[in-house]
Amino acid sequence: MEGYTTETEQLQAIKKWWDQNAKWVLGGLLIAAIVVGGWKLWGYWQGKRAAEAAGLYAAVVQAEGQGGNAAVDAAAQKVLHAYPDTAYGALAGLALAKSQFAQQHLSDAIDTLQGVVKHSPDKGLAMIARIRIARIQLQRGNAKAALDILKGYEKSAFAATVQSLRGDAFMQLGRTEAARDAFKRGLKASDPGSGLHQLLSLRLASLPEQVTPKASPAATTASQPSAPAGTAKAGGQS
Repeated sequence: MEGYTTETEQLQAIKKWWDQNAKWVLGGLLIAAIVVGGWKLWGYWQGKRAAEAAGLYAAVVQAEGQGGNAAVDAAAQKVLHAYPDTAYGALAGLALAKSQFAQQHLSDAIDTLQGVVKHSPDKGLAMIARIRIARIQLQRGNAKAALDILKGYEKSAFAATVQSLRGDAFMQLGRTEAARDAFKRGLKASDPGSGLHQLLSLRLASLPEQVTPKASPAATTASQPSAPAGTAKAGGQS
C-alpha cells in the first residue's frame, strides 16, 4: 500500500480494491475448492470401484479353482459388465477367454480378448490378450490375422514371444526365410535359460537349410576370362 500515509486512506484503498476484485477472488477460491474436492472425490470413487471390482473378481478366481467353465463364465461376465475398464475387468476377460477356448468357442474367445485389448488400462494385460488372439488365429489357420494383431509389437517387452508367433505364422504361409529371421530375432530377445529360448532353438534347427542359388552355366561361362587375341589354336594346320 505504498503511497498512502494514513490508516484511513489505506482502509479506503483496500475497500476500493475489494469492491473491484471481490468476485474474481471468490471465484478463484471456489474453483480451487472444486478442483481439490473433485480430485479427492475422484480418488475415492476410483478406490471404491477398484474394491468392488476386486470383490467380484474373487468369484472368478474361486470358480477357476473349482474347474467349472459355466461358473467362470458367469462370474467373469459380472466383472466385465460392471468394470470393463479396470485391471480386474481385464483379468476377468482373460479368464473368460480361456474358458471359452477350452470349450472350443474360438470366435467368442477372440471377441472377449479384443475387448481386453480395447479397454484394459494395463498395457501388459492388453499385450497378453494380443498374444492369445494370435495363438487362436494360428490354430484356426489364419496366419495373416495373427501377423496383423502382432504388427508393431516386435520390439516390445514380449518381443521373444511375439517373434516366435510371427515365425509360426510365416511357416503357415510357406515363407521359410521370413520365419527363420523371426525365430532368430526371438532367440536373441529371449532369456538363454528359458524354455522359450530352447523352443526357438528347436524351431530354427527344424527349418530346411538355406539354399544358396547356383550360378547358371551361361553365367559361369560369361564369368571366365576370354583368351587373348591372336592366341594360336591347339591342333592348328602345319
